[in-house]
Amino acid sequence: MNLLKKLAGETAIYGISSILGRMLNYLLVPLYTTVFLDSEYGVVTQLYAYVAFFNIVYTYGMETAFFRFATKGNLLKTYQLAASTMLLTSTLLSGLILFNAQSIAQYVGQEDQAYLIQFLGIILFIDAVAAIPFARLRLENRALTFALTKLGAILLTILLNLLFLLVPYMVLKLGSWLWLEPLVHQFYRSEFGVGYVFLANLLGNALILIMLRRYFWQIGPLFSWEKIKPMLAYGIPIFLMGLAGIANEQADKLMIPAFLPEGFYPGKSSMAALGIYGASFKLSIFMLLAIQAFRYAGEPFFFSQAKNREAPELFAKVLYYFVIVCTFIWVAVSLNLELLGNMFLRQAAFREALYLVPVLLLGKLLFGVYVNLSVWFKLVDKTIVGTYISLIGAAITVSVNFVLIPVMGYTGSAIASVLCYGSMAAICYFWGKPHFPVPYRWTGIFIYLAISLALIYGIPLIQSQNIMFNNLLNLVIPVLYVGVVYYVEKRNLYAKTT
Repeated sequence: MNLLKKLAGETAIYGISSILGRMLNYLLVPLYTTVFLDSEYGVVTQLYAYVAFFNIVYTYGMETAFFRFATKGNLLKTYQLAASTMLLTSTLLSGLILFNAQSIAQYVGQEDQAYLIQFLGIILFIDAVAAIPFARLRLENRALTFALTKLGAILLTILLNLLFLLVPYMVLKLGSWLWLEPLVHQFYRSEFGVGYVFLANLLGNALILIMLRRYFWQIGPLFSWEKIKPMLAYGIPIFLMGLAGIANEQADKLMIPAFLPEGFYPGKSSMAALGIYGASFKLSIFMLLAIQAFRYAGEPFFFSQAKNREAPELFAKVLYYFVIVCTFIWVAVSLNLELLGNMFLRQAAFREALYLVPVLLLGKLLFGVYVNLSVWFKLVDKTIVGTYISLIGAAITVSVNFVLIPVMGYTGSAIASVLCYGSMAAICYFWGKPHFPVPYRWTGIFIYLAISLALIYGIPLIQSQNIMFNNLLNLVIPVLYVGVVYYVEKRNLYAKTT
């Protein structure tokens, strides 16, 4: 089977679970903002931010280390070693959280809801111990099992949210579905509040343990310090890179309120400006989803093809077609911002920064290029390079935001994103050339980027006063773009790759 087709097919399968996982937040936001006070929903936002951070701490780069060492040696023994190590460290970390839940709750301002911290400790434990089994599924190219397991947990979480929150709201607040009133009064406790959100998440994640039970039974008590040290040495730089990445993603959200001059946007506070920027930032999710789906399929693919004599040419093709797909997303979303803005950002105030979305999408596209280029330091066991590059990127993000926010507002943050990821991609490419030379097709890549840029900012210049015509044109252009690209590239696309 053509390897590029195989990679594309697996990326699509991974993308289904990835997209639904990301969209889960959006699907549940209307429910949460209906049944909770703003202060209650703030608790959900705050605690899940901690979850995002601690997920990196819990896994400490072991997934990528597993890929590397499993492809070099015995898959089962490497799996047992990595999974047992993850089980040990996750048990210790979650044990600390559970035993210190009250103190942690006081620290985050939720002293009366220590049970939320306990829920999070269990959720983090399940996420971590499932990480290596999921990585094994990816390495064994069992994309369908991976996706079905993820989707099962997602759908159960949604169902439980509806059961725990929507049903009581309909019965007790709106007076509907009164035939369920006896059950609601018996089981629902209003004082539990946002606890139902985390309980639903916990039970949804528990389904993963059931669906992957065969892989968990294979773990066994096989921890060995001597054997795990090389994997830790490989994974820790990736862990540090992940921490730098979190800083990279969140710095602008922290710096806009701190450095935006009062009155920069007339009639709006700095927090209001952050809300507007954050709402437009959400539309870059379309590019981010494509990148995440690619990463799920791409990482094991790169490792499995590392010894292939044609690997450099193959990796060059992967980046080339990856950029083509991403430019389509860039064009399609950017030309239809008004339509998408009306769909996702319901209040007009939140659409004031839509003009930044093409810039934000370009930043994510460049991040995707970096993801492709970063394969070299993973294959030659120089993962510390990724840490250095991520730290450089974080420094660029912070410094550019510091300089530009006071004079350009949140526009400066969007520019910082492009400069950060563009710099990371460039540094990674030039650093890697002597170590793992790949004949990337830069001329073609820059041509497609230039064409996309011309379409995004050129099409609006030829639009008329007829809104219907403009909307139709904006929908047709991306379709024509795909058709022309397919016609131009089909000969290379279907060329045999072994």
